[in-house]
Amino acid sequence: MPIQVENLSHTYMPGSPFSSVAIHNLSLTIADGEFVGILGHTGSGKTTFVQHLNGLLMPTEGRVVVNGTDITARGAGLRELRKQVGLVFQYPEYQLFEETVVKDIAFGPKNIGCTKEEIDERVRWACEQVGVDYETTGKASPFEISGGQMRRVAIAGVLAMRPKVLILDEPTAGLDPEGRRSILKMIQKLHRDNNMTVIMVSHNMDDIATLATRLIVMNKGTLEMEGTPREIFRQAKRLKKIGLGVPQGAELAQRLIREGYEIPDDLYTLEEVCDAVLKLGEVSRGV
Repeated sequence: MPIQVENLSHTYMPGSPFSSVAIHNLSLTIADGEFVGILGHTGSGKTTFVQHLNGLLMPTEGRVVVNGTDITARGAGLRELRKQVGLVFQYPEYQLFEETVVKDIAFGPKNIGCTKEEIDERVRWACEQVGVDYETTGKASPFEISGGQMRRVAIAGVLAMRPKVLILDEPTAGLDPEGRRSILKMIQKLHRDNNMTVIMVSHNMDDIATLATRLIVMNKGTLEMEGTPREIFRQAKRLKKIGLGVPQGAELAQRLIREGYEIPDDLYTLEEVCDAVLKLGEVSRGV
């Protein structure tokens, strides 16, 4: 399900003394099946941008076209769109409210009129996708399980709508290192197994580096940079100028280059840097 954004601008409270431009003249395309990472410091417009992709916000100017349909046009079928484009907010577990995990995951399908059989099938599938046991955890209260499990349940509630596009806003926020790794692995599997377009907002460079195939960098509501992780992270000075860092691997690679090590300047994962240094050692020993 491709997404095309054309000259998108959004102003909060236009015409008032509190008017604030959040996005200005943003244009980009997201291809079907991509895993796109969206980066930017606080206030860069990331969250405002992704809320336009399923019609939660409407642009002040410009348009958004999803799968060939202008969703910003008058009369656009936003109810149908939101079945296809699922948005997981930051700290989504705060939106859990039902008596049991299963009932919470079933809320969306029930609301759109699915039959009991369809609801059960969707809930079981969503539980499987996020690694939640339907028979045991499914019967528990969502408020009696761990924070990481609550996050999975909240994501399952969006997946139960069977979206073709999944948008995640800071999906690992507030989790401990183990919980963060677990959620990232789950997201990677979702993308790989379901050919689902994934759009992930994050401030964590290492998270993005290991998952996304393309990066969109926002700054002051505009598109600052766009490209593969390798293309983006080799521009460390430019990223730091707008208040962003680079993955640990890229930081280490640049430090080694400054120390005189002859390794490629576009390395951005620790594994790549280790491999490059080991190869230098083999060359120096004549192996």
